[in-house]
Amino acid sequence: MEGASFCHRCGRPVGGEPVFDFTAPVPPVAPPQPTLQEAFAKIPVGFSNPIALRVAFLMSLGIMLMQMIPGLSLLFVIWWVAAGWGGVLLYRRMTGLTLSVSSGAKLGSLTGIITFVGMAVVFSMTMLFAGKQVLEDMVKQQPEMSQVVGDPPMLAALFLMVLAIIFLLVVGLCAAGGALGARFTTPKAGA
Repeated sequence: MEGASFCHRCGRPVGGEPVFDFTAPVPPVAPPQPTLQEAFAKIPVGFSNPIALRVAFLMSLGIMLMQMIPGLSLLFVIWWVAAGWGGVLLYRRMTGLTLSVSSGAKLGSLTGIITFVGMAVVFSMTMLFAGKQVLEDMVKQQPEMSQVVGDPPMLAALFLMVLAIIFLLVVGLCAAGGALGARFTTPKAGA
């Protein structure tokens, strides 16, 4: 047929006019979105990382429970190191990421800080409710302590000094455990 734009048998365009394609373009495929846990795992270990905080809190609860058992409480140094080490293992289990030695130490120190806060609250509550009896028993065992107990500023200074020493011990040993855990539990390449 003369003047037809398309072939009457197959529908192919026969005219010299351009043919427009009206099919919709295929949109590009977006990369898969990371899960919430993967996104949190990318945050450096610290107080801003909710997974690290959760791990540190669970480890500090474990330490507090172990310290309540009379015979096991004598092994507090082992529990503090084990809490840092266990925190690294639990963090890897929850995120699938391995930690560097410095990140393991950060996670351990985070565990130590939370543990110290819990211990300080328990110690303060004990002193608040049974402090007078504890101090009297201390004076009975060591009569030279009566000078310290009778002087409130000296007693407060002693209390703060003991808290500072406990803070350094707890945080330091937990950080050491976290660093050791990251160092010795990291899978070797090719293994």
